[in-house]
Amino acid sequence: MRLSGWMIGAAALFAAGSGANLAVAQEVGKASAVNPAATANLRTISIGESIAHKERIKTTDKGSVQILFIDKTSMTVGPNSDLTIDEYVYDPNSGTGKLAARLGKGALRFVGGQISHTGDAEIKTAAATVGIRGGVAMIGTGFVFAGYGSSTVTTPGGTVTLGAGEFTQTPGAGQPPSPPGPPPPNFVQNLVQSFQSAPGQSGGAGQGTASRGNVQRAEARATGTPNGSVAGSLTPQVPTPLPPINQNASTLNQTIQTSTQQTAVEKTATQQASGTLFGFIGGLMTTWLTASSPTSGNYGYGTVGPFTGTAVVGVDAVRRRVQANFDGTVAHDANGNYLPGSFSYQFGFLDPNEDPQGGYYDQSNFAAGPAIRRNGAIVSTIDDAPITNQTGAMVTISREMAQQYGSALGFGNIQPCDCDYTKWGFWSSGSNQGPYYDWAHGFWVAGRPPTAGEVPLSGQASYVGHAVAAIQNDGSTYYAAGVFNNTVNFGARTGQVSVTGLDGTNYAGQVSLLSGTTGFAGSLAGDVGSRNMALVGSFFRGVSSPVGEMGGSLGVSGPGYLGAGIFAAKMK
Repeated sequence: MRLSGWMIGAAALFAAGSGANLAVAQEVGKASAVNPAATANLRTISIGESIAHKERIKTTDKGSVQILFIDKTSMTVGPNSDLTIDEYVYDPNSGTGKLAARLGKGALRFVGGQISHTGDAEIKTAAATVGIRGGVAMIGTGFVFAGYGSSTVTTPGGTVTLGAGEFTQTPGAGQPPSPPGPPPPNFVQNLVQSFQSAPGQSGGAGQGTASRGNVQRAEARATGTPNGSVAGSLTPQVPTPLPPINQNASTLNQTIQTSTQQTAVEKTATQQASGTLFGFIGGLMTTWLTASSPTSGNYGYGTVGPFTGTAVVGVDAVRRRVQANFDGTVAHDANGNYLPGSFSYQFGFLDPNEDPQGGYYDQSNFAAGPAIRRNGAIVSTIDDAPITNQTGAMVTISREMAQQYGSALGFGNIQPCDCDYTKWGFWSSGSNQGPYYDWAHGFWVAGRPPTAGEVPLSGQASYVGHAVAAIQNDGSTYYAAGVFNNTVNFGARTGQVSVTGLDGTNYAGQVSLLSGTTGFAGSLAGDVGSRNMALVGSFFRGVSSPVGEMGGSLGVSGPGYLGAGIFAAKMK
């Protein structure tokens, strides 16, 4: 399947700092902790010693060193590592600057200071270039793990952006990074342990000297201020604005100095690829007798019913593959005798043994056609039975596309969700089954669900985004969109929802958070034509919170009126 032109219009823009009012610092930082066998430009490093511009730091299998830069960036160089500081400039008055370093071998832990808040912190390895924005990362010659903030990993084969708790491999040889996902079991814990002092080591302090006064003096010596604090020291606190993302991130959080990190997470939209997204579908199913199907040119009489269901969307950015599985249930009244009860559609293949049937361009632009095996077998089914002659596609819809095709999609002046991780789009499927021709069309939304334990038990949050649906109104079929708002009271386990301007109707009502899950459900009343709306949704992860976004399915009904679709929203 060839990707259409609107999917290949994306380009990455990188802004370079002006350099005005920046002064190159001969001394870029100090060694705040040192274990034996660590050298800088072939000299042995001692705790509190200056680290200079263009310094090359090497460690043996028992050596490690922690560098505290002037802007409070902390970098821990692990055993068997080779790091060169290529560039460091910092203006303390504006809080801006640039940090560039090369990791020849081994691994390092990066805890961002002021410079990384502007996005000008960069670590290069033989396989990749890693840009770190407002956060924490652990980087090796073949991997990158993001603890907080975001890290952009670029190789000659492609680019991925990591969010909190995500991992990618950089295989080298011109290959793209692997899709963002969780790290291997115990990977983070073992790596954190390698950065810490081994038995008999003390980070440069004499044995038996770790009194409160000596620790304060060592920190003052390392930071250059009487009350200095060493970023990256083992502090068993998590930054209060954010609950832990997952167990691996929680482990890493213990290495973050709280005051340094409270402003480290930037609330910027970061479009990211994902291994697997989970979510919802909603739309309309129309069924005709084969003799009067669209393929014959004579539509005749067909029956229409709304459907809702679940979506699972997988992306393999290395192989440029996409697979979407949509499972739905079709509702119909006494006149819907042609309609099926359920369906299970697949678009594209992640399986490398099959033709991809689709393609992946970047995190916001991918599409797939019906999953048809090399032997000609169609994967999709209706009522658990085979189908034939399937056509159709699933595609992503970006904010720009929604605005470009606003009239066709029913958006008009409505702004679609400015979501970070949550994706949405359009899909359709036409197929034969015995004497029937079935045409399903509608929308999908999918994101990264948190765990049930990450849904807060107190506090409030407001979400804003869009709702879009396929509508059947007295025989006319079209698409309509509206503004979606949800004000959630986590303590009361409720959400006050409004959908305004959806096909000239405003809806309002309450949803309830479902106990022990990440989901919620409820109903809304419309102000036109006795219309009502049913909602089922889930919290999704965002850049700044494990419940930073949400999405779900909706169904609308009224006299001579029906429809179904999806909603997507982001925490304000």
